[in-house]
Amino acid sequence: MPDVHWGIIGFGEAGANFCRHLNNRGSGPIFITDPLLNQAPAPDHIRRRLDGLVVEKVPDIPTLVARCDVVLSLVTPGAASAVAANAATSGPHGLFIDFNSASPTVKRKLEKLFPEDRYVDGSILGSVSTDVSGTALALAGRRAEQAQARLHAVDLKAEVVGPDVGAASALKICRSIFMKGIECLFIETLLATEEFKITDYVVRSIQQTLDASSVEQLIAMLVTTHSVHCHRRSQEMEGAASMLKKMEIPNRMCRAARDVLKASYEAGLSDHFAGSPPGDPREVIGYLRTVYGKHYEAAGE
Repeated sequence: MPDVHWGIIGFGEAGANFCRHLNNRGSGPIFITDPLLNQAPAPDHIRRRLDGLVVEKVPDIPTLVARCDVVLSLVTPGAASAVAANAATSGPHGLFIDFNSASPTVKRKLEKLFPEDRYVDGSILGSVSTDVSGTALALAGRRAEQAQARLHAVDLKAEVVGPDVGAASALKICRSIFMKGIECLFIETLLATEEFKITDYVVRSIQQTLDASSVEQLIAMLVTTHSVHCHRRSQEMEGAASMLKKMEIPNRMCRAARDVLKASYEAGLSDHFAGSPPGDPREVIGYLRTVYGKHYEAAGE
């Protein structure tokens, strides 16, 4: 949509890749601003990113925002709040989509700085590859559907997850609990398997388990049986942590799993379900939500 003026705040890897994508979809020039762009001469890596792009450099954020229909904020987490506050001073212009990593609480505070619901909570789910058309984007806020329409028009994958700012950032954080957690689990597991020279066997066994069911089925199986077997599993993880400690291998994930399993048992989870797993994992989570403030977190510390 050549009639839509796009702006990008932050010209790191993500900013450059989004800019290239917009150019390829017929948008341009893209208004961009970044302190590094104001340097003379610009750093080598900035000049390389600019190569082949149709852009117009803007010296400051308020000027860029005032000239654009849609602004994508793609800066470092530490700069995100200051950038949004600066952008809000430009008055009621286009949409400001904040794709930076920040907590739902922070984003809700930033929303209040913008007039006319211009602030849209955004999250980038996964890495930003050179071809951003395959990158999943999440949006939330009262004008999230309008933002989605703009992004869809230039072939970007965006999903509205709710009308309230904070929902998109919460999605990213909750997803990260799993993704970063499993990353660390793989590190700890592979350190142990290499010690015993059984990496291929363990990886193959894990693969067979993952191939046997969908994610929803795996969640249902593990969470529902957690209600009955949390005590036994905590003892197994105690043994695993002890083994790794003796081998002088990191065992933080083993200890964390042991603590969570133990906390569930001490919170009365097994007694509550009387040895019979429920049919729905939400029943387990529902019970734990009622007790974690009193027992669950305390037992795991």
